[in-house]
Amino acid sequence: MAPTILVITSNIEEQVHLLLLLIAANYHPTCCDSLPSALTALADTKYDLILTDAVILDAPPQKMAAVEFTSLLKETSGNSSTPVLVTGAMISLQHIMDTLRSGVARFIPKPYTSSELLETIAAELNLSAHLKTRSARIEFQHHAKTL
Repeated sequence: MAPTILVITSNIEEQVHLLLLLIAANYHPTCCDSLPSALTALADTKYDLILTDAVILDAPPQKMAAVEFTSLLKETSGNSSTPVLVTGAMISLQHIMDTLRSGVARFIPKPYTSSELLETIAAELNLSAHLKTRSARIEFQHHAKTL
């Protein structure tokens, strides 16, 4: 089964580009244009990866930073362990570091090429799968010791 990716961006052109790119790369993307639509999607589905803008539209004109979204995700969702990749302008190194410290898996500065994005997504999905396998193995070993 193709990995599922939630894409959150309010830019319709970027949504179309990412949708076509991810489908061509054998992923199963779902696009959302705002925080409410993303939260609805997250309530219904477990995603393998989340790709979001650094700033997410809430009820316009309000916005939420990806840092706040990641905190919300970790607290409330069945997707709390889902890796989050953030794309955005490289404002400052401090901004990127603060974003990464919030629990975001990777910050991808814009502009990026399609191949850079796809390589980053593949690497993060591979890492996530490895960590899940390792965690399951440790849990199994712990359970076996208690028997």
